[in-house]
Amino acid sequence: MRSHSGAASRSLSRRVGLPLLALACCAFTSQAPERPQEVEVPGLGIMLKAGWQLLFHDRCRFAVPVSWHPDPDEAFARASDGSSFSIQMLKITSWSAHKADIRRAFPHAKVLHDENDRRLWLETDDGARVRHYVAVVDNASVCAAWLEMPIKSSWNTRDTVKRVADSIGLAPETWLEEK
Repeated sequence: MRSHSGAASRSLSRRVGLPLLALACCAFTSQAPERPQEVEVPGLGIMLKAGWQLLFHDRCRFAVPVSWHPDPDEAFARASDGSSFSIQMLKITSWSAHKADIRRAFPHAKVLHDENDRRLWLETDDGARVRHYVAVVDNASVCAAWLEMPIKSSWNTRDTVKRVADSIGLAPETWLEEK
């Protein structure tokens, strides 16, 4: 009886096991439809990556990963590895003069990523930390931000830094309704 039961079990295992194995194999190769990895934020024209948060301080906006923790007024956000982001709204009389002042204040900037009639982005590092200063202007208002991170931080990647820098700007005074 025991060998008959074992033979029946092996037979059942072959009849059911092979189709289940094929099903499992196919299930791993086929995937459910992917969710969009980025969404456009209506009224701002920026793309927000999945796993990121859009924050506002005064009339400035910026995006950082959701694992970064903002302070209550969203002027500052910090990651667990000591990386940080801070932003402030400045009032200026001359964008050209502001850029010149910043360039003079940081004569040893390692990289000038961008300098035009809308944005100034420069990078410095002291061997332990990298700092990005990004300022975006709209008339007499400037959103000025510092992104700082340890050189060896997992956040110190070209993609992450560019996403943060590209998200900085002035938020509209009133939010446009989606049509």
